[in-house]
Amino acid sequence: MINFDALTLKAFVEENREFLTGAAIKKIQQPSRRELLIQLRNNGENKKLYININPEFFHLCFVEDTQKRGITIPNEAPMFCMLLRKYIQNGKITKIVQPFGERILEMHFEYRDSLGDTNTICLAAELMGKYSNIILYNFDTKIIIGCAHNVGEEKSKYRELAGTLPYIYPEKQNKSDILSESEENFVRKFTGNFDEISLSFAVANEYYYLTNPLVKQVIKALNGSDFDERFLKKLFLLLQKTVSLQDIKPSADIENNEFSLFTDSGFKPFPSVNKMINDYFEHNMLQKLLKQRKQKITLILDSHIKKLLKQTEIFRAKLLETEKADNYKIKADILMMNINAEIKPKITLFNPYDNQNTEIELDTNCSIIQNANRYYKLYKKTKTAIEYAENKIEETEALLEEKEQQKFYTEIASNLEEIEEIEEEIGIKTDKTKEKRVKKEHNLDMREIGGFKVYLGKNSVQNDYLLSKIAAPEDLWFHPLNMHGAHVILKCGNQKVDDEVLLSCAKLAKRFSKAQQNAKIPIIYTERKYVKKANSKIAFVTYKNEKEIYC
Repeated sequence: MINFDALTLKAFVEENREFLTGAAIKKIQQPSRRELLIQLRNNGENKKLYININPEFFHLCFVEDTQKRGITIPNEAPMFCMLLRKYIQNGKITKIVQPFGERILEMHFEYRDSLGDTNTICLAAELMGKYSNIILYNFDTKIIIGCAHNVGEEKSKYRELAGTLPYIYPEKQNKSDILSESEENFVRKFTGNFDEISLSFAVANEYYYLTNPLVKQVIKALNGSDFDERFLKKLFLLLQKTVSLQDIKPSADIENNEFSLFTDSGFKPFPSVNKMINDYFEHNMLQKLLKQRKQKITLILDSHIKKLLKQTEIFRAKLLETEKADNYKIKADILMMNINAEIKPKITLFNPYDNQNTEIELDTNCSIIQNANRYYKLYKKTKTAIEYAENKIEETEALLEEKEQQKFYTEIASNLEEIEEIEEEIGIKTDKTKEKRVKKEHNLDMREIGGFKVYLGKNSVQNDYLLSKIAAPEDLWFHPLNMHGAHVILKCGNQKVDDEVLLSCAKLAKRFSKAQQNAKIPIIYTERKYVKKANSKIAFVTYKNEKEIYC
């Protein structure tokens, strides 16, 4: 993942300057200490400006779906949000400024104070890694009104940020403007013993708006190994064009590890700079959030599994008392055969079951019959405990299977909705409304194979909905044999399905199984009407008339 840079901010500002200038502030929300949502309206259009000052994901853009980023609005607005509402809500942006070479966006507003005087208020979004901040200050007096988070002397001895302090820009970097540079000087500076890595670092450290990843992308596109004068002239021209935004193409690689404005990056193109920023950071934020939520679920499930395994060990130890119970009964039977025997602490009597003598302990205060009844009671009590242990083992093993299955579903979850379904199932969240649950039940992964619709159920809620609501009796159900995996439904009805489609569905079932890395595994399939719930628990099923495909 690469960082949001000054050139990307410059491209965003130029792309959206017309909308931003004159836009009215309709609503301000602060989802967290490091996030700000500003709803803007201009020319009959509404947009949400999202500013993130998280050191890992600092950026800004217009967002459409806040749920994809896991954004939730608190019931009570934080103090900084209330401050912004007081000064700029219902105001209009009069000017948009990006200080040269800086990752700072300034939005200017006109504000009339209690004395009726007009002041220019500035909201500055500073997107500078761990130093990122959002600052509201009086542009005329340069006095800070408030910050998203204050920076005291203990955090920075160079630049303190807090209400009533003067606002000053960060210290300037010792760089040049490549648009003011001459080709001759550029070639002279970088003629020498450079390889691709050292050249990209050297160029990026010399000029504003250039970053190491961007320069690397341009060098790679030129496909040169000898960084001679001719190569450097081409490099200079392309960098100037990119920095001046004359010829840019917003794009990102397939894995969303890098984004670029360079026209020949070879990445997947986007229709706008904003779309590139939004999709790139949305994806990476989602992956981080999914990882955190998955870790939390896994910790909870591992704790449950550990407890269940311990219970199973205890109950299995009880099963070892079967022989002990049988001995109680044998001793009771022997005593009943010898009711006239002498009563003493220990007696030895003939055991007809193994034709040997058996030593039996007696309670001397009781008769032989009473002692026999005591052994019968011990036998009955031990047998009851063994039967209870057998039932509990069966119950805990079923729960273990369920928890292991939930762990697998957590591993293959690909969006927040699927994670929330698992969280709800295991009891992490209990405040979901019925309306939300109904909506989530339709959150199924659907794709087309050979002209047929194919659905995946990637957790218990989805599997139950898939089998009860989506699949028709004649549709085909696929699942890995004897292992955890997604339920796959091929919507085919009575239509004939060729072997290629069947194999593709089987491969899909393998891909979303515990054995996805194995060379070949058996995938079973049968018609939906032959698949039944095994018990009251969701997604435990029985099936018949199945066939197997090895893939």
